[in-house]
Amino acid sequence: MNETKAITVSEKKVKKLENLLGDFCARANTVWAIFLTISGQLLVQKGFVYSFDVLAISALACGVFNSTMELARIVGEKRFNQFLQEGEKFSIYYIGVNDDYLLVSLFDDRTLPGVVKVASEAFSQGAEEILGNGA
Repeated sequence: MNETKAITVSEKKVKKLENLLGDFCARANTVWAIFLTISGQLLVQKGFVYSFDVLAISALACGVFNSTMELARIVGEKRFNQFLQEGEKFSIYYIGVNDDYLLVSLFDDRTLPGVVKVASEAFSQGAEEILGNGA
């Protein structure tokens, strides 16, 4: 069984992540996006309105992502780092940011999945740079 490690993110880094997430949402044209730890702790969010329960979505998204990681292991893959759930009107895109974090975004049928994928990869790179620095 994997141990859960404590993750601490400074207020300065959270502000940088908020700006990065805002840029991501604008670039990818998402309805909302969340950046959280792989264990479900919400770090930053953008675009949520009162009709969504962000904490429930965070917990469920982590469960979906982690079960997909286990499926990858069973079929002989190290991990499935990115995946898409497509619906009729809305889709959800997941991308792992190193082994500790997860970006989850909801977008509608006006946005191409490829745009979200490219923007998610750019966000992931930026988040790793922010989280890898000291302060």
